[in-house]
Amino acid sequence: MPKLFIFAIGGTGERVMRSTAMLLASGVPAFDNYEVFPIIIDYDKKNADKKRTVELLQTYNQIHTAAYGRHTAQGDAVKLVNEFFAARLRNIDVLEDYVYPFHPAQENEKFRDYIGYKTLSGVNLSTSDFLESLFDKSSRPDTELNLDMTVGFKGNPNIGSVVFHTIAGTKEFNQIMTYFQPGNGDKVVVIGSLFGGTGASGIPEIVKAINTVKGNKAQIATILVLPYFNPEASDGAAIKAERFNAKTKAALDFYEKSGIYEYIKNVYYVGDPNPTIIPYCDGGDKQENKANFVELISAMMIEHFVAQRDEDKKFFKFAVDDKFISTPGQKAPRERLFIADFDKVSIQTSLNHLVTLGIALKFFHEEIFEKDKKIEGKDFYDILQAAKKKDSDAARRIKTLYDELDKFYTLFQDWLKELDFEGNDKHAPNSHRVALTDLSRKKYSDLFMEEAKTTEDDGGILAAIGDFITSRGSSLSEDNLFAFMNSAIGKHLQEKIKVLKDNHEAEWVFADILHDAASKGFDRINPLTPNKK
Repeated sequence: MPKLFIFAIGGTGERVMRSTAMLLASGVPAFDNYEVFPIIIDYDKKNADKKRTVELLQTYNQIHTAAYGRHTAQGDAVKLVNEFFAARLRNIDVLEDYVYPFHPAQENEKFRDYIGYKTLSGVNLSTSDFLESLFDKSSRPDTELNLDMTVGFKGNPNIGSVVFHTIAGTKEFNQIMTYFQPGNGDKVVVIGSLFGGTGASGIPEIVKAINTVKGNKAQIATILVLPYFNPEASDGAAIKAERFNAKTKAALDFYEKSGIYEYIKNVYYVGDPNPTIIPYCDGGDKQENKANFVELISAMMIEHFVAQRDEDKKFFKFAVDDKFISTPGQKAPRERLFIADFDKVSIQTSLNHLVTLGIALKFFHEEIFEKDKKIEGKDFYDILQAAKKKDSDAARRIKTLYDELDKFYTLFQDWLKELDFEGNDKHAPNSHRVALTDLSRKKYSDLFMEEAKTTEDDGGILAAIGDFITSRGSSLSEDNLFAFMNSAIGKHLQEKIKVLKDNHEAEWVFADILHDAASKGFDRINPLTPNKK
């Protein structure tokens, strides 16, 4: 089974990992049967973005284990294909819940302490003088020698590079490399921003370290995130948005001259010419930025790399269409993106799957989880009940699957709302909002919102969604998802379950038919489905 290692560096890397988890959960085919190793690296130990991403990954893993733990134990005969939560997440023992133990040795650790500046005396005074010529030692909050690194490098990649340079020699990195086998088709993705300190400094060090251990056989992709948000101006702030472009240019120039591109198979540049304005925050437990479409696009670039499309190219740049870009002093003609605004490949390979997951989670939450025994008599539900004997292992697996799926429903809905954030009295809206679907709508037929139906809808991808959810286009009926789920039971008994003899694995059957019902119904009305006119 091939492995995918995702190094998510800094706050941006963590937020891209959050969007990536949503793609994995949606059953994007490129990740079928992959073992995914999320590796979060952030010197800011208390970063709230990191905590939120870890909790999401833990929920995902609980669902995967509950649904497929016994199933995948059967071996290659029952590989997971076209399933929600199909890719297995792996946490290497030396990591702390997917987090690389890379953080300050002490609270309020300053850069001068890290490099032993105070110990320089006698014959080492020349070194002290040299450091003072390189780094600012004034008392300003954005200075260098006196920089408090408790919440990271605050947009100073020159400091971050010094710290990251030691990572290749750690036991954790060496342990990770023992799992990475390029000859078996394993791949690596390294994600980070170029306009901050942690990502810009960490990316080249990680790439060089992997090449040192594995040589040029390693398939590595880098997701280089250009400026896409600007923190509000704040007096005495250590992070200044007006420096982002200069820092990005410096990082790009260094990457090119350093030769690291020689070690990289694919390089992806993703950014936004109209950055979103966010509240100022140095980091720590208050840094919890709302999801942004740049992070979603970055996650989709991982899918592109794994799927190995456009093999003749090395460099890829994401560009927003001119109709979504504002000119100085003017708003963009349209700041809200709908699914039909994306290219057909992105729709087919990623976005359709996210929509299908949304449909399935809404259906599960409202019609199964909240009603439970009211749906007795449905074939699929009766099979689940047969497995739910008191205090049995099957009962515990089903309960875990139910509880964690409903938790994921909330996490997924929150993520969708953040992507489409319209702003409030305290926070500015996302400069480019993405409205994939709205799970809070009461009617299933309104999931895609009327606004979406007025965009350049190639072939009517949104128009018929209500017809599949409900034959009356208003509320759930017996003719639709319930019917799809019941009919899928027969398919299991005839085709898939036979390889497991009498072991029906109710938890896997439920997970599979939930996907089967939502995806087959969506495919039926989707004009972009292959061979459909």
